[in-house]
Amino acid sequence: MQPRYTNLVLLATGLAVLSLAACSGETPEVDKESTPSAASASPAVTELSLLLFPDYLDEKTIRDFDEKNNARLRMTIYDSSEEMESKLAYAGADSQYDVVVMATHMLPRMVRRGLVRELDHSQLPELKNLEPRFSGPSFDDGNKHGVPYLWGTLGIMYDKQKFPNLEQSWSVLFDPQKIVGTFEMVDEMRDMLGVVLKYKGFSTNTVAPEELREAGRVLKEVKKHPKCLGFKSGVGATQDVKGGSVDMAVACNGDARKVISEDKDRLAFFMPKEGSVIWVDVMTIPPKAPHPELAYKFINHILTPETGAQLSLATRYASPNAAARAKLPPEERNNLLTYPPQEVSERLEYHRELGEGATNFDEVWTEVKSQ
Repeated sequence: MQPRYTNLVLLATGLAVLSLAACSGETPEVDKESTPSAASASPAVTELSLLLFPDYLDEKTIRDFDEKNNARLRMTIYDSSEEMESKLAYAGADSQYDVVVMATHMLPRMVRRGLVRELDHSQLPELKNLEPRFSGPSFDDGNKHGVPYLWGTLGIMYDKQKFPNLEQSWSVLFDPQKIVGTFEMVDEMRDMLGVVLKYKGFSTNTVAPEELREAGRVLKEVKKHPKCLGFKSGVGATQDVKGGSVDMAVACNGDARKVISEDKDRLAFFMPKEGSVIWVDVMTIPPKAPHPELAYKFINHILTPETGAQLSLATRYASPNAAARAKLPPEERNNLLTYPPQEVSERLEYHRELGEGATNFDEVWTEVKSQ
């Protein structure tokens, strides 16, 4: 979620919680900074503080955890990885959160900054449920610091009634000669630059200055196009396509699927033929987490087959949990937008941590956003 993203909403029950309407009655708007459970807590209730993307946790998952652990979840939300790092690195902020959900490519950087602790696997018995590719030595040295939460990819959501024969290519956004409708781009550096790099035939993880400058050039040119309506969070952009104020948007597959389910006759989503990025978000615990034992219980809760399946159903994102995926209905377990087939997967590329090369991304992105 990456990639994912601005208007934030809650589903309200006895608790006020973040609802999911994406690559998952009217709902009240909530303060972006904190989204607490509304139920008043007795002195014995412990509050667990989460930092995560918007629309990324469902009401039932929260309610079940609260009831099982005599706890109350309090959520602080962020729209981009850069905002997450800023919140977590702010003086004393690393002692405010118990669990932080972040993009995998941010994890090594957060470890180096001392903002993520090494995990005690003896307190995570449900790790056994993860798919091997999300738990082996090639993944965070065997989940040393992070436990996979959900994963997904990016593509284009659009109004298929307006554009029934839309070419399934990034060129409909990035080639001024092929742009046919209004559009928004996702406000996330690695995701947005990543898909432009794929469009140009480069790796999403390149640190070559000339390749990144070319991606920056494309974005700066696109920004000037009259049909470009700027950058927006993925959740906000999908809502704009749904509402008709924009024709298409770069979005995560889960965010798009949730909105499309409400209007299947008009809305659609595709992963462009040039390829795209694939991301994994992980659960981490800061070194100064005020309630580390409860943080481990929350991670285990997400890793149980039943909760993992519930979370995937609610968000419409892919579960890294093999036991959870087995519990999904066949139409979800086999959905090709959520779990891309081999021929599509071959064109997808994981974000990698870039080390000092990240500076090149930062410079290009700052230039793009400032012009």
